[in-house]
Amino acid sequence: MTIVVTISYFHRKIGPTMFYSYPEDSLDEDLSTKIASVMDQTFEEGFFTRSIGSINCMNYYFEIASDWARGNKDMIMISIMFFDQQTTPEMELSVHSLSADFVKKLKSNDEIFTSFYFYELNNLDQNERNDVIKNYSLLKSWVEDLYWEILEEIREKTEEEEIARLLKKRHMFSTLRKLSNGTLTLGDLKEWFTNKFPDVNFKETIDTLVEKQLIFVNQIGLVEKYVILLKEVVAKRMPPDSVIEYIDEIPELMDSLLPKVQDYFNEHEKKTKKEIKEDSFNLIQIVSDAKKYNVISALRHRPIQKNQLPKLLSKKTSETLPETIDYLKKVDIIDEINIGGERYFALKTNLEITTAFPEYLKKTLSKEPMKKKENTLKIPQ
Repeated sequence: MTIVVTISYFHRKIGPTMFYSYPEDSLDEDLSTKIASVMDQTFEEGFFTRSIGSINCMNYYFEIASDWARGNKDMIMISIMFFDQQTTPEMELSVHSLSADFVKKLKSNDEIFTSFYFYELNNLDQNERNDVIKNYSLLKSWVEDLYWEILEEIREKTEEEEIARLLKKRHMFSTLRKLSNGTLTLGDLKEWFTNKFPDVNFKETIDTLVEKQLIFVNQIGLVEKYVILLKEVVAKRMPPDSVIEYIDEIPELMDSLLPKVQDYFNEHEKKTKKEIKEDSFNLIQIVSDAKKYNVISALRHRPIQKNQLPKLLSKKTSETLPETIDYLKKVDIIDEINIGGERYFALKTNLEITTAFPEYLKKTLSKEPMKKKENTLKIPQ
């Protein structure tokens, strides 16, 4: 997904002007002019959308108090552009909310108006220049952070994230685990569930798992119902691809990280089934936490310098980054290593959450076919 965030303002001499965009240098002069001119199409503060060719553009026009502007106000517009990307109402709501927060932040700063005079420094005295440079830097950081917040908020969620968000609840996870041992009657499953999770609604749990096509309730005859596991959720650790991919590019990985990866998986193989089950649940908790998952996603591509990692994350994620890093180190997901005198964060173990055909059904299907009977279990296609 390619998005660009821009901020435009109404210059007192030349009219609507593109002031800053992020990522930088991602727009040509013609497109910058077209985006800025959108300001002429609105007359009141608020959020609105426009299309520029194949670009979907979401905008928020507003005014800020200004001691240097005619009428003591500057007219500003923030724009978020989606290139060749179909947007949805949900995405629009998210962008609207984040843009409104951005506008509120700008309006709360009495000096931020000075940042828009950055390209007129020659007309200002030294004290004014210092204020402009300071606030210009602040404004840029706010625009950049808005970009990362939007990217994290509206990016398409991966399959493993969707599964993890559902199964992070212990009763959901345990119910699927229970059914992985074999088909149960609905009555037997309810009795087990009620004893284990007395404060959780059994019907809602079953209905949700059916809706997500993880289980199927099959009725045989007029009375008996059976619950069948359709997809077994597999949450597991694996060696990170980056260790292999960057051994030639960053040879120090072989000396620094690879032995740690090997030692971990040698010990991991000794874990009991109970320990593996609990580790699977912990992996689901990690993936369901957006802040932790954002860090892992960044490190899946390659090791990242310690001082560069915060720049690839939103402010919201970066604010809790020290705690996130400490936790991911503690559970052996990442490690901090020294490569060529620089400190890097790298994955120690990658993780994967997928669905698979249930093992117990594989064993059943692999046996010699039995004589056909009436009222056999019906598994939906």
